[in-house]
Amino acid sequence: MRKSISVLLTIILPTACGLSLLLGQQPAAPASKSAKAAATPAATADGPPSAAQVMKLLELLQVRDSLEVTLEAVKKQMRNSAEDQFRDKIMNPSPEQLKSIQAIVDDVFRDISADDMIKDVVPVYQKHLTRSDVRALVAFYSSPPGQKILREQPAMVRESMQAAGASQQKKMETVLAKLDLRVQQLIEQEQGKAEKK
Repeated sequence: MRKSISVLLTIILPTACGLSLLLGQQPAAPASKSAKAAATPAATADGPPSAAQVMKLLELLQVRDSLEVTLEAVKKQMRNSAEDQFRDKIMNPSPEQLKSIQAIVDDVFRDISADDMIKDVVPVYQKHLTRSDVRALVAFYSSPPGQKILREQPAMVRESMQAAGASQQKKMETVLAKLDLRVQQLIEQEQGKAEKK
């Protein structure tokens, strides 16, 4: 469960790279080791941002709201999964038994909070961003265009997935058909070798 939550966290937390991809910009090419070393906050004049600066950025990005919505969705999914598992063992469970399952899931989730998850990622932002980076991001996301991106981002992501979904589905079906064919050819080839022996 913890692994699922950390995966969700990485999906939810917006990054500058993710937004540039969303807006159709290409990410920069990977830097060499010496260029990476020069770009780390320790090597810059202004150093890493404070925890308060990172928290302000995350607040502007509405990360807590996104995490809470996602955690609620995960909790609902786990409730359904726990109920299904219970139904596999106990036929025709009573409403009281199902309420007990829901209470167990709710109790387990009390230990997971969006605030704790955010605190865990602050050092990551401090490692990768400088104070001036965070100031610039805060300024951008406080501006009308930055606010518009935050407002429109959920719809843009949803519509992008829908737009790409149909064509990617067809491509995936073609890829899987090719894979099946080639695996079948390999099986037949290996069976032919075995028969010759």
